[in-house]
Amino acid sequence: MPRRVMITFVALAAFLSCAGCIVTTSAYDAKVREVEALRDAYASSNRESSRLAGEVEALSKQVKAEKTAGETLADRLREREESQKRTSGQLDALRKAYEGSRLTWEQFIDELIGKEKVTGKRLQELSSRADACAEELAELRKRLDTKEAPADR
Repeated sequence: MPRRVMITFVALAAFLSCAGCIVTTSAYDAKVREVEALRDAYASSNRESSRLAGEVEALSKQVKAEKTAGETLADRLREREESQKRTSGQLDALRKAYEGSRLTWEQFIDELIGKEKVTGKRLQELSSRADACAEELAELRKRLDTKEAPADR
């Protein structure tokens, strides 16, 4: 009997150790559904990750383009500020020159007006001389015509 007891005991031990390894069909099916759900979730997560990576790349390009545009605008602004400073300096220099030469301009204008008056008087004199010469010429032509007229008869 000890052998039988031993065989029974070994069979009972094997049965008890295997009993934990035996999985019921419902538990197996539940685990399969869980694995499939996790696999689908993983695939969906990968698709979402790829989509987001594409968005990140597009946004990175957009940020780079915006930075470049910002730098370009900053350069243009710097150039315009420098140009404005140069123009402002030139304007200040012109103002100082104009203010300093204002009396000179006024004197120049007065001088021109005086010369215009003198020129006007000179023109009147020359005009009256030209009129006198024209009258004298007309008189000389008349005399010449009267001298030639008796000779023609």
